[in-house]
Amino acid sequence: MQGFCDQHIHSALSLDGRSPLLEQVRACRDAGVTQVCFTEHIDFGTQDGDFTVDFDEYVRQIEQARAAFPDLCIRVGLELGDTEESRGRVLEQSNVLPLDFKLLSRHLIGGIDPSCGAKFFAHRTREQAAHEYCHAVYESVTRFPDYDAVAHIGYVFKFVQGDGFPPLRYRDEPDLIDAILRFMAEHGKALEVNTSRWTRFGEGMPGKDILLRFCELGGEWITLGSDAHDTASVAQGFAQATECVKACGFEYLAVFKQRRAELVRL
Repeated sequence: MQGFCDQHIHSALSLDGRSPLLEQVRACRDAGVTQVCFTEHIDFGTQDGDFTVDFDEYVRQIEQARAAFPDLCIRVGLELGDTEESRGRVLEQSNVLPLDFKLLSRHLIGGIDPSCGAKFFAHRTREQAAHEYCHAVYESVTRFPDYDAVAHIGYVFKFVQGDGFPPLRYRDEPDLIDAILRFMAEHGKALEVNTSRWTRFGEGMPGKDILLRFCELGGEWITLGSDAHDTASVAQGFAQATECVKACGFEYLAVFKQRRAELVRL
């Protein structure tokens, strides 16, 4: 494999992004990333308000970055934050631009983002949280009509990991996780390995057990995403994540161009 492929990255065009798009591209180049797809947020009803994108400015900045870094493949995507209530609006926004990549995610569970740890877990045990989250992801994966990959399975425990809240494991909800992964495998959807917690916890989302199960159920496509919101987080854990993906039996990473998967041998 020559160079890394980052299929999940944000810039200041996203409401929670902290680094300009051009600086994110420069950080990618310096980190050995040769193919990058920006996935700016579309997400309604979060605790920080609605996440929308200035599409004209998005295109302008992508074109500027391509001119400044002609040796990099720089592509255009969106991270689509699904809920039952906002699905129609999210889908409408996802069709404004001709995209390379549509990345489906689920952040809100019962109207609350697990990043609001005290509020989200105030009346939930870990077991209840895992069940509600996996049920919500299943609902999104099976009912959102148009996407290429599913982001950061395990997000529910991303912000609260500790002795009482270990990462999401296959054994927590084997039936629901099987249903999610089987649907993805049967419908040709890619599973993202999200490395945004690698520096802190030494693994990605999902963990190796869920990756192995995806492979057992016939899943073929894996994408790699840093989920970086600033230059300091670009490509974190990519070398280790690539080895983990290979150890689980996958031979390729999928990168998307004009909604079609191109396979990069590991």
